[in-house]
Amino acid sequence: MKKYQQLAKEIIQGLGGTDNVNSAVHCATRLRFDLKNSEAADIDRLKSIEGVVGVNPTPTQLQVIIGSHVGEVFEEVIRQGVTNGDADVDKQPAAASASANKETSIFNKVVDTITGCMTPMIPALTAAGMIKVILSLSTTFNWMSNESSTYRVLDFIGDGAFYFMPILLAVFAANKFKVNTSIAIIVVGVFLHPNFSQWVASGDPISFLGMPIQGVIYAASVIPALLTIWAMSYIERGVDKITPQSLKILLNPTLTLLITAPLALIVIGPLGNYAGQGLAWVINLMQGQLGFIMVALLAAGMPFIVMTGMHHALTPIFVASFAATGTESLILVAQVCANLAQGGATLAVAFKSKQKNVKSIAAAAGISAIMGITEPALYGITMKYKKPLVAACISAGISGCFAGLMHVTLYVPQNSLMAILGFSGEKGTSNVIAGIAMMVMSVVLSFVLTLVLQKDEKLEAAPAEKTAEGLAVNS
Repeated sequence: MKKYQQLAKEIIQGLGGTDNVNSAVHCATRLRFDLKNSEAADIDRLKSIEGVVGVNPTPTQLQVIIGSHVGEVFEEVIRQGVTNGDADVDKQPAAASASANKETSIFNKVVDTITGCMTPMIPALTAAGMIKVILSLSTTFNWMSNESSTYRVLDFIGDGAFYFMPILLAVFAANKFKVNTSIAIIVVGVFLHPNFSQWVASGDPISFLGMPIQGVIYAASVIPALLTIWAMSYIERGVDKITPQSLKILLNPTLTLLITAPLALIVIGPLGNYAGQGLAWVINLMQGQLGFIMVALLAAGMPFIVMTGMHHALTPIFVASFAATGTESLILVAQVCANLAQGGATLAVAFKSKQKNVKSIAAAAGISAIMGITEPALYGITMKYKKPLVAACISAGISGCFAGLMHVTLYVPQNSLMAILGFSGEKGTSNVIAGIAMMVMSVVLSFVLTLVLQKDEKLEAAPAEKTAEGLAVNS
């Protein structure tokens, strides 16, 4: 960690010091800071720090793009006195209050909430999806029978992340909405209780105090859990205001549970279910006869979506698709095309440049993009030289159009080279071949186009003399 001490120190200084930082969290490549005064941050100074790939100010956060070692840098930032935004909210009331009072648009709040709740789920969904791929391959090549006990055990292990998705969402949403995590899990757990599920499956009428409860199976659902914890945040605060201080430890959790759980079953859950069905309808519409146009447009525009951090807002769409059907053929397919195209363009820069520093940075950034993390390539190479970005967008659009026409489908949540393992499923060999062709097209087209469009004399030293370490590969 010592090698990141100076980097963390310089980042904090560029933010205006620890006193100007409410809290910090991180995602796959970015440090995300909640600042008291965003104007006190020196953006130019932050961009010039060796090891910082880029800076992306948003209405709710200031995002400092680091790369694959963002976790280590984050730990050092926390060691130097910045509050961990993922820690127990009860331990950071000042930060939470300051963040809550920050003025921002409803849209930005929604996007920020989606990012905080959905993004941490991706590793679990990816792991579960990979197990499903293993099972699919095992039956295809007769490695094991689908009636064997080993297959059946692996099957429910793979189903676990999807079945208990509402519980996962409850944990992350509780942190985002600043509510008691244990109560949030219990409330959402009511949706999945075996007795309730059996009651729904029986078809018998369900009611509570004379009010009917709609028979809905909530396993693998997304929106009902999010809406429930959002409503619980208001209920919990309201209960806290009316209970006497001496009885809060007893009354607050009890009343919150007694109010939220029935409300979730009677009103919020069914509404969330209808919203989920509406989202599924939109997905089907987007993937209709002209679905190839949507895939092409998303693939071509993905770099600009990533620049704003808005790609996280697309997460509920592909998560909902996997939850409902176990497949996805729009968002993640477009991301695979865009990421591999960024990788191809950046590797072309590494191949063509005569500058040793540019070669080193572009090679590392290109591999990172192919493995699903495009920020180093985007901020360190393609945006700087412009023509590689144009080449990547054109190539991604073409390969996305091909993928849409061939109805390329993913059976695993993946947006990188590893997606090659996610094409195996019910559609069989034809889908695997089309998916591999799409991936090869994305890389090769962008590589060749960049070689054609990019002039040699333009490939000067990389911006701010960024080191290859700052653009390390991320998986």
